[in-house]
Amino acid sequence: MTATPPLTTPIDCETAVRRLWDYIDGALAEHAAVEVATHLAACAKCPPHFAFARSFLLAVGRTATIAPHGAATRERVLRALEAEGFSRAG
Repeated sequence: MTATPPLTTPIDCETAVRRLWDYIDGALAEHAAVEVATHLAACAKCPPHFAFARSFLLAVGRTATIAPHGAATRERVLRALEAEGFSRAG
């Protein structure tokens, strides 16, 4: 007999966003990850937050080989974000 996975309950946007980083890192329990994925599939507001977080992590990951401090580091991070389609804020 196979085990039945736990039923998931719908979650709200606040709960989904609180789980954002753990979801992206693959650190959520399976049922919690399914709840987030189900929410993202049905919500119009949350997917952009998750897409931004993924893009941000990719951009930061590309800068991992540079020195951890200084104006040059800031400039490289900003250029990487711009390459992902994000504009500079003031």
